[in-house]
Amino acid sequence: MTVTVKNLAKIISEFFCSIPGILFINFYKLFTRTKVINQRRIPFNKSAIFAINHTADADPVILLAAIKKKIFFLAESENFGNWISNFFMRRFANCVPLFKQQFLKNVKSFKELFSISKDKNIFFGIFPEGELNKSSEFKKFKKGAAYFSYKTKIPIIPVYMYNMNKAPESKRWVWTNKITRGIISLIMNSFRKINIFIGEPIDPIAKNIVEDFKDFTKPATYKKIINNINDALEEEFLSLKSDAYELSGLPEKNDAGEEPIDS
Repeated sequence: MTVTVKNLAKIISEFFCSIPGILFINFYKLFTRTKVINQRRIPFNKSAIFAINHTADADPVILLAAIKKKIFFLAESENFGNWISNFFMRRFANCVPLFKQQFLKNVKSFKELFSISKDKNIFFGIFPEGELNKSSEFKKFKKGAAYFSYKTKIPIIPVYMYNMNKAPESKRWVWTNKITRGIISLIMNSFRKINIFIGEPIDPIAKNIVEDFKDFTKPATYKKIINNINDALEEEFLSLKSDAYELSGLPEKNDAGEEPIDS
């Protein structure tokens, strides 16, 4: 009976803690102009890992509003610097901290993620480039998404967000403070025409991924599988990027080497 009461208390607590985020996402949805292409690729009753390009601070909120799924994002620990940003990241954007320097702290984060992944219909969000990238070219993908997919056997779904307002590069306080930068990014992307391209799911145990690998217990084997998953992810992103430019009818780069804007 004690266990039941504790579980009930936990459910009630999580429900009330999630209310601010739910209200905020639904309110912000009124100010967005997003179109999701190939939404049918998102599973209805299975878990998935969304691998997302990260060009603006508003990415997580806009994606949450667009696809109407609860997503748990992995975000840099720097974004949880104080109680205000921690509350926003946890309750409004459903983020779990990832530590680049203090690796031992990631044990707690991954335990939290693996615990969440036991549910059958859970979505995770990971930015494979590892940081904000306002360039038109992808940075080298880190292997965190591939590793998480391999360990949980959950497929990765590439998500390419096109035509985000990336905001200018500046050293002024308003652009370096993460809280103000996030608020400004939300405002700048309101009523903006944003296309969200959903890629083909990448199955971590598909034949083309694990082909010729017999002993999954050898370190060298699982590293090769993770590399295969990561390579497939990079290829799919390049394909989605090409689809985005083709749909917009614009060249991939203008004369200045910048990504075109589809207003």
